[in-house]
Amino acid sequence: MRPVLIISYWFAPSPAVGAKRFSFLAREFARQGYDVHVITHETRDWSDHKTDGSLPLAGHVHRSAESVKLPLVRRTFLHRAANSLLRRLLAPLGWEILWAGAAKRKALEIARQYGLKDGVVIATSPAQAAVIAGSDVARQLGWPLILDYRDPWSAHDWPRWRRGAVSQWFARRIEGRYIRRSAARVLNTPAMRNAFERYFPHADARRNHVIPNGFEAAAGDLPPVPADGPIEIVHAGEIFTGRSLVPVLEAAARLATRFPQRPVRITTFGELPGAERKRIRAAGLEKYVEDRPRIPFKELVVELRRAHLLLAIVGDHMLYSTPYKVYDYMAVGRPILGIAPRGAALFELLADSGAGTCLEVGDTAGIERVLEKFMRGEVEPLRARVDRFRWTNLGLQYRNVIETAAGTDAAAKMHSDLPANHPRAVVHK
Repeated sequence: MRPVLIISYWFAPSPAVGAKRFSFLAREFARQGYDVHVITHETRDWSDHKTDGSLPLAGHVHRSAESVKLPLVRRTFLHRAANSLLRRLLAPLGWEILWAGAAKRKALEIARQYGLKDGVVIATSPAQAAVIAGSDVARQLGWPLILDYRDPWSAHDWPRWRRGAVSQWFARRIEGRYIRRSAARVLNTPAMRNAFERYFPHADARRNHVIPNGFEAAAGDLPPVPADGPIEIVHAGEIFTGRSLVPVLEAAARLATRFPQRPVRITTFGELPGAERKRIRAAGLEKYVEDRPRIPFKELVVELRRAHLLLAIVGDHMLYSTPYKVYDYMAVGRPILGIAPRGAALFELLADSGAGTCLEVGDTAGIERVLEKFMRGEVEPLRARVDRFRWTNLGLQYRNVIETAAGTDAAAKMHSDLPANHPRAVVHK
C-alpha cells in the first residue's frame, strides 16, 4: 500500500470546496488500496464554519492547529492595527501561513509513527500554507510532490482589491520555488491550466494535468416537474462580488406579462449581500426572488430535485473556475442555466457535459428564450454526458498522476476491485 500524504487546510466535515474535493478523493484513494493520511486543520470551533455531515471520512485524518490564529479576533485598537499591517504583509501568502509549520511537524510525526515509506505528498491550494508545508514535507521525506490547485495562487490577474501588484510579484516568485520542486501539478479546469502555463512557461507542461471537481449521484429516481404552474429556479449559495441575479430576474419580469399562468420564481439558498439587495430593489424585482438561509446539503438536494432549472453565476474575475455548485447540480440531474462573462470555463463545461446551457451576462434575450422553453413545455430530456465527473472516475485519473509522479508501474498491478470500505476510516486528533 503506497502511502499518500494529503496536506489540505480544509477537510470533512467542513463544507468548504477544498474539504469536499479531497474528502471524496481520499475515499477513492483508500478504495484503490493506498494508505491515505490527511493532514488538515483542527475542527475550527473558533470560526463560523458550519459542518457537512454527508462528506465521507476515509483513511487516517490527523488534525493540527497553529498556536496563533490570524486575523486576531480581539477588537482593540492595537489588534485592529496589527491586523491591518499583517493583511498587507501576508497578502502573498494568506492568513493561514502560520499553520504551515504545524502541518509540517504533524506530517513528519505521522510519517515516523506509521513508518511510511516510498509515498507521495499531495498539497492542495488554497490555502497556500498547505503548499508550503507539503513542499517541505516532501523534500524531507524524499517523496514526489503533487500540487493540486482549486484556485490559482499567483497564475491569475487578481483584481487589486484582492491582491495588489507588489503582493502579486512576491507571490509569483514564492510560488515558482515550490513549482520547481513539484513532480506534477493538477489544475481544476483547462482554462486554469492554460493560465498556469502562461505564467510558468518553464514548468514541464507534460506534468500539468486537469482533474476537475466531481459529484456523487443523488440516490433515487428524479421526480417529474409539474407541467403547469410556476417555474421554479434554484440558486444554491451566496451571491459574491461581481455576480448578480438581476439579469435572470429581469427576464422573469418580462415573461410574467406574457405567461401570467407560469410565473418564474427564483429561490437562492444563501443570504443576499446588501449591494445585491439594493440592485434588486432599485430595479423593482423583489417579488421574483426569495432568499433563504443556507441549509445542510441533504436538505438542499431535496430542493434541487424539485426545481425546473438550477442557476449558476460566475463573476468576471473567476473566469478560469467553475462554481462547485455546478457539480452538486450534476448530481441531481436537473438542467443547469449558467450566467457568465465571455470566455468563462463554465461555457466549456456545460457544453462538454451536456448538463445545461451557459449564456453571457448581458444576453438578456438569450436568458428569456431559455426560460420561455420551460413556459412552452419545449424542454428536451436532459442527455448529460456527466459520468466522467463522478468521483470514482476522477479517482482513477488521479491514480495515474500519482503513479506517474512516483515513477513506477504500480498502477497496473493494483487491484481495482477492492471493497468500498477498505481501508476502514480512522480519525485521529
